[in-house]
Amino acid sequence: MKRGKGEPLVLIQGWATTLDGWAFQISFFRRKMMVVALDNRGIGGSSRPNYPCTMNMFVDETKALLDSLGIQQKIHLCGISMGGMIAQNYVLKHSDMVKTLILLSTTPYYREEFAQPIMEEYRAIMQDLDLEEGFKRKLDLMFSESFIKRVNEDDVLRNTLFDTLMIKSASNASWQDLENRGAALIKHDTRNSLQKITQPTLIMHGTKDKFIPIEDAHLLDEKISNSKLITLEGFGHGSILIEDAERVNNLIWNFIQEHLD
Repeated sequence: MKRGKGEPLVLIQGWATTLDGWAFQISFFRRKMMVVALDNRGIGGSSRPNYPCTMNMFVDETKALLDSLGIQQKIHLCGISMGGMIAQNYVLKHSDMVKTLILLSTTPYYREEFAQPIMEEYRAIMQDLDLEEGFKRKLDLMFSESFIKRVNEDDVLRNTLFDTLMIKSASNASWQDLENRGAALIKHDTRNSLQKITQPTLIMHGTKDKFIPIEDAHLLDEKISNSKLITLEGFGHGSILIEDAERVNNLIWNFIQEHLD
């Protein structure tokens, strides 16, 4: 999906969500620059080959999409969660094609003690629970208590999130698809390569992230020399794109503006 004109901003989603997860960002940035968002393999509108994925596959597919769109100039590359892992691998492979890097709620390496329980929870949500109970479990995993309270008091917000997290997600990936995608997560480890990233890098992470600990954001900031870390007090893993989207979008935009031609 491509919207808007100007310098390209490429958005890469996480493990179990489609490009719809960028809805608040696409509507904001399309008025300021070209926005490219994609469903990488195994989810959304992309193909579902039934074998384990690798980070290199995701990187190559992202590059192929940009080539097909005729995008030759350097990109502003933004990824959340697994999308941030893909973004790290992308800039390491195509450094000359990336102008700035934005890493949201992500990590330089797979932590089994955090990731495996989350994957098991998602398996239960997809295979064992009805939609209503699964929705409640996803909210608890992804968002802060204050935001969940807002969701439960606002029918429009609740219905929008329910459609995004349960209806679209349920129809756009099977558990086998997510297992195949997860194979790339398990082998992700850029800790010994991050010093090679010289692009201006913005790192943002919620202090209440249950998927990836805030310590991993500090590790990224420590290893990437030209980086800036913003911690979002009380935010969970999914909160960063939704809970206070206006604030987050403006923080990202202020960073990008510093590096526009």
